[in-house]
Amino acid sequence: MHVRLLASACGLALGTLVACGDATQTTSEAGDPSGPASTGSTTTGLVVPPTSTTTTTTTGASVTGTSEGVEKYDLPDDEDLPGCGAVDVLFVVDNSKSMAQYQSALAEAFPQFVDAMIANLPKSVDLHVGITTTDFYCTGAGQACCPDNCPVGNTQCQIGTTPEEVEAIDAYYLPPTSGNNGANGSQGRLFVHEGMAYFATNTDDDPAPLKAWFTGAATAAGEQGSSLEMPVAAAAYAAGPANAGANEGFLRDKDAVLLVFFLTNDPDASVEVLSTYTAMVRDAKADCGGDPCILTAGLIKKCVPAENQKLWQFMKAFGEEPIWGDIEDKAGYVEIVGEALAATLGDACVHIPVG
Repeated sequence: MHVRLLASACGLALGTLVACGDATQTTSEAGDPSGPASTGSTTTGLVVPPTSTTTTTTTGASVTGTSEGVEKYDLPDDEDLPGCGAVDVLFVVDNSKSMAQYQSALAEAFPQFVDAMIANLPKSVDLHVGITTTDFYCTGAGQACCPDNCPVGNTQCQIGTTPEEVEAIDAYYLPPTSGNNGANGSQGRLFVHEGMAYFATNTDDDPAPLKAWFTGAATAAGEQGSSLEMPVAAAAYAAGPANAGANEGFLRDKDAVLLVFFLTNDPDASVEVLSTYTAMVRDAKADCGGDPCILTAGLIKKCVPAENQKLWQFMKAFGEEPIWGDIEDKAGYVEIVGEALAATLGDACVHIPVG
């Protein structure tokens, strides 16, 4: 299985990006939010590597600053690792009420993510970037639960814990297998912006058009979605056969890495059991090799991993610890959506089980 450069080599603690080169941190500390943090500059609880030209990691890879300020992670040379041919990045964006500020912050951080991603991926890699939302019910404002009037309250970052609550949530869950609600980006369908369901480009191309498209699409997702957010279901059905027509061409299988990135500030209310959702994603990547080709990350509430709620279980289901940050720490978005995440994506692309 491939090694995630930052998640393991740089010691990514739960929600905390630890400075590379700290070889003293133990595995138990890296997995414990209460464990000691490494030294480095801190931005609202996010620990980032100290500013330097080159930082050596515990795997022998190095971090090198480029002339544009984008960090390039030099991975070990290996003639037997030709790298992936494609990368698909799916952003699951919460479009419920109160999300505008977070969508704007993600849009602002995205250009630096693109620069870092291109710097760390092999040459001539095809990129697909798409967005889906957390909505599985609403077709317009004013409907019950859209965007207000949630029938179930949050408790300790959990939602729908009693049979009565689950039944209430189920009434507002319309998966694509039960019909199309017709809303743009709903039920796991890709969000169409400027006539495109996703943006296709190449690491050799000018990244400016991709940056412009995503910056507009992330905020255009809006805040009129259901107040019962279902990001896990959205990620699964974006890869599932029920949306094969609507999402045609976005997801590649063989020799292609899939990154699922979540942006949500509420607990997940997805109704079906976790294995139903993880199976859809794994099946879509079967020819690639399954879990080694699937990465997850996100900007989420700190209570999500602390309570081990369904979103966190999904994010951890495909292998090593996911990269994540506190959605409230908008100043830290660049570190999560930018250099660190892009380096991990590049490492996965190099170590993908090609063929």
